[in-house]
Amino acid sequence: MTLSLPLLLLPLAAAQQERLDAPAASVSLEDGPAAAWTNPANLGYDPDAGLGVWFEQEFVDTDTTSFAVSTSAGGTSAGLLFRRGSDNTSWWGFNSAVSIRLPKQFRLGANLIWNLPHGSGNNFVSWDLGLGYRPLPYLGFGATARNIGNPAPDFGIYSSYAIGATVRPLQERLEIAVDYEITDPSAGGSFADLQTLSAIVRARPLTGLALRAQASASPDFSRFDVGGGVEVYFGSLGVGAFVADSGQKGQAYLITGPWEDRLLGQGRRVPLIRIDQSYPYQPQSTLLQPAGESYLRLLNRLRHAESDPSVKGLVLSVRATPFSFAQIQELREAIRRIREAGKPVVAYLDGAPGNGAYLLAADCDKVYLNPAGELDLIGLSSELFYLRGALDLVGVEPQYAKRAEYKSAPEQFTNTEPSPTSREQTEAWMDDLFEVLVKGISQGRNLPEEQVRTLIDGGPYTGGEAVALGLVDGLVYPEDFEEELEGILPRGFELDDDYYATPDTPGWKPSRQIALIYVDGPITGGESQPPSLLGGGNVGSATVVRALRQAADDNAVKAVVLRVDSPGGSAFASDQIWRAVEEVKAEGKPVIVSFGGVAASGGYYVAAGGDVIFAEPSTITGSIGVYGGKFSAAGLMDTLGVNAEVFTRGRNAGMFALSRPMDPVEYAALDRMIGDTYRQFKERVADGRGMTMDQVEEVARGRVWSGQDAKEIGLVDELGGIQDAIERAKKDAGIPDRVEVQLMTFTGREGTFGEEVTETVRVHLAPELPPGVVRFSPYLNLADEHIFALMPWYMEVK
Repeated sequence: MTLSLPLLLLPLAAAQQERLDAPAASVSLEDGPAAAWTNPANLGYDPDAGLGVWFEQEFVDTDTTSFAVSTSAGGTSAGLLFRRGSDNTSWWGFNSAVSIRLPKQFRLGANLIWNLPHGSGNNFVSWDLGLGYRPLPYLGFGATARNIGNPAPDFGIYSSYAIGATVRPLQERLEIAVDYEITDPSAGGSFADLQTLSAIVRARPLTGLALRAQASASPDFSRFDVGGGVEVYFGSLGVGAFVADSGQKGQAYLITGPWEDRLLGQGRRVPLIRIDQSYPYQPQSTLLQPAGESYLRLLNRLRHAESDPSVKGLVLSVRATPFSFAQIQELREAIRRIREAGKPVVAYLDGAPGNGAYLLAADCDKVYLNPAGELDLIGLSSELFYLRGALDLVGVEPQYAKRAEYKSAPEQFTNTEPSPTSREQTEAWMDDLFEVLVKGISQGRNLPEEQVRTLIDGGPYTGGEAVALGLVDGLVYPEDFEEELEGILPRGFELDDDYYATPDTPGWKPSRQIALIYVDGPITGGESQPPSLLGGGNVGSATVVRALRQAADDNAVKAVVLRVDSPGGSAFASDQIWRAVEEVKAEGKPVIVSFGGVAASGGYYVAAGGDVIFAEPSTITGSIGVYGGKFSAAGLMDTLGVNAEVFTRGRNAGMFALSRPMDPVEYAALDRMIGDTYRQFKERVADGRGMTMDQVEEVARGRVWSGQDAKEIGLVDELGGIQDAIERAKKDAGIPDRVEVQLMTFTGREGTFGEEVTETVRVHLAPELPPGVVRFSPYLNLADEHIFALMPWYMEVK
């Protein structure tokens, strides 16, 4: 299936007045803009935007013509029809259709048609209902009831019922369908005259070339018609012709579709990728707006540009880089591969680009800066906040137990400054990350590393200084940038701002899938929640477990890629996700883990059982340890004159009460729980990594590691990004390189209408959260928890 905006001239063989028939269309196959008239249920298989304009001419009666327009998007459609007969009569029809997604690849649709035959005084409404079912990538079924209730027999509008089946032995290359339709007996005529059998064939022998053929007959062959046609695509535009009714009617049509679906010529495309927004892993759509671009979609656009023969270069326009250093390394690898394919890459920096933006741009062939901008290349900083003094001031006492000495997360409450072990691991990780920055700039700009260190120490820079020091290649205003590119890119290039931004959505379930499941944010129990008024969102164990089990139960899924970008959270919730990963492996499906910017503590816990773990050198990982405790507000309550009486049954029933501190017995019970949870965490790591408990203890103790160091100590298998993990998943699943496999995101969300309404309210009422709220939102989301597997601190790299 392709994203097509057809300008079709369709056959109207045996068509009733109120509708058009697409060329060689089956109730089990047609899912483009014409599906509203064929089977409205199939609109749900093609959520991509589509537009069709039809014109049809009879060869025998040259005075009879028809014209129609239909739009479709997101499972809905709206259109109009106009016919002019040989007696100069006219017929107008307006239709609106919708398709509803049902479980197990079922779709249910309805189409309402408002008809105005021979003037508005004779208007009437007709209804269609449709059902679609596509259980396999090579098999589909459809059924439809048209003009329910014989709404206008005086105008020849009778009810009819059709069923059909499609087989796809070569998937989109060859599709064969058989339909059976019967008209209501009130239409008159013999029983054979009321029935029609149709055989439909669609073939794509070459990319950009499509053939369509149809044969229809009554059971006694008293009626027999054939039709055939061809479509040729030239990128975003295609032309076609179709002859129907055994040559009595003809159609010619124009079609717009995907650029890559072209028969001749490759063009000189230069994608313009603008990086000026956030790229969440799972952007949320609402009833009022579609989902934005995801981080993986951005990576796929770059990956597609590498192999697309029509692409002759790439331009990156970078205003902000909302990425971790690990993500920047993934993007740099994609840029490197484009350059290795012989395609120049040019970066344009706008505003005041910082470390991340410049690190990304430095790997391009040329780097340009806005003359009014500046280059904020100033190095890295990590600001850690310690609240013990403030808590003492107001009379709040933190009581925490931890395992082990490097587990410094509770220090922000218990200390006024970092402990020696916390300072040690922070300094070590900062060194590793700074090395990534220095080496990346050195390699990209071909400068000695020592010179890069000196340049960083001397920043920030004005545009003129950046040019003089060799950090950028020139200064140019945005409106003059395209002219500057003429000396770098091939002659006749075309900048494409929307390159591969909305790829075609397959209407058929693929035979081989790799499931992609995200753990992206603080881990809590229950359902995942996006950012809201009270915090930065969370990853709910129930949602992730549901997604993993769906992938385990789906026969089309051959492997799972688990993308982890999480500082951890609830130890209990982390163990639930770990267990679900084990269930996927028990089904014989490899689980390949890809670490993003951070996969620490609970983030590492959920991944410990993965078959293979990938990380970037700058990934924050490890932090194998736990802590837990509470705050006692006894001093604050005394100051405020507040008294609390706690009534309990059981020795330790009040140990987590806010109004008093834990006594030694209660604290010992907490410490015992922390120790048992730490032991279980290490057991998960030992089993998953093939290590002994002593070996795990050496690299655990709550210590944070860079991805580079984690590879050396055995906590990570390979250095690489999510694309490397996907390739490894394909290999470990035994899928040959030549076989196409589809990556499917399993969200674990139910996708109900009520959920969409809630999400709409949440997104449109929630303000842009300040960094401080986002920083401490994990604790807001974990308010009911007592034992945490959470990274010790927050770091933002600008």
